[in-house]
Amino acid sequence: MSTATLLPARDIQLINEHTYNRKHIDGYIKEEIEANPDVMAKVHQGVQLLNDWMSQDYYESKNKRLKQLETLDLEQLVIDIFVGIAYCQKPELFTSVTSQLASKLKFSDKPEAIQTIAEITAVLCYTDAFDIGKANEQASLQVLSNIPLSSKLLGYIAKSTYLPPMLCQPRKLRSNYQSAYLTHNDSLILGKGNHHDGDICLDVLNTQNSVKLKLDTDFLSTIEEEPKEAPDTAVKWEQWQKHKLESYRMYSLIARQGNCFHLTHKVDKRGRIYAQGYHIHTQGTAFKKAAIELYDEEIVTGVPTN
Repeated sequence: MSTATLLPARDIQLINEHTYNRKHIDGYIKEEIEANPDVMAKVHQGVQLLNDWMSQDYYESKNKRLKQLETLDLEQLVIDIFVGIAYCQKPELFTSVTSQLASKLKFSDKPEAIQTIAEITAVLCYTDAFDIGKANEQASLQVLSNIPLSSKLLGYIAKSTYLPPMLCQPRKLRSNYQSAYLTHNDSLILGKGNHHDGDICLDVLNTQNSVKLKLDTDFLSTIEEEPKEAPDTAVKWEQWQKHKLESYRMYSLIARQGNCFHLTHKVDKRGRIYAQGYHIHTQGTAFKKAAIELYDEEIVTGVPTN
């Protein structure tokens, strides 16, 4: 039986957001870390390791980068890094993990942030809260978490992903820092450092968000999703297979939950509108576009036959 027949759409939406939204799961992980004396001992060890590392003299550009860390709360930084790495329940690429963690530094220069967070992650590896290693000499560096978490939380981590589309009517947007989702807010303007409080035509975003959509389940059942370009490395092939599996899980979830959804939208700094989604959205590959239809169907009339 579909969950859509058991609960109102709004209630299912709340469950989805608390189950899949990393903004919430991050909070659950942080609570378990702070409640575990052994992990907090590693946090404090990490702070000491960072202080020792930062106190040394390096080349000029590195000294300038490290100077920016002096204003940060190092304990909170270490906890934030541990939270991010806790998602690595199986080996994940070091470059991918550190690029995701780079925003924790709030540097204006992204390459500098990525380089610095990579160095910080290498230093914190000495706490044994996680491992950095290679499967073989030719392989890329990978990260694997050693942070103990409850089985319930591990289940949340396994399910964490880009938020699925909304199942109920989206919240009406009234400011530039808001979300159509029910349980969190963020900037409606894409791109770090681009947020402002000027006019971004919220009425247009609200109109776009209100459109009901559905999946073409017949299409999804008969046509297999293929990569836009054939992956040319084993790592890229593995990433594609992971994305494909997650996509089909998401298609199944939405279908089981009633197959009526809304995509939310944001704008870039030039005012162009972008649908928000990863597994299901209207601005992806031809397959992704073909899989989505308007929920409220109408017969089109007055179209020339030749």
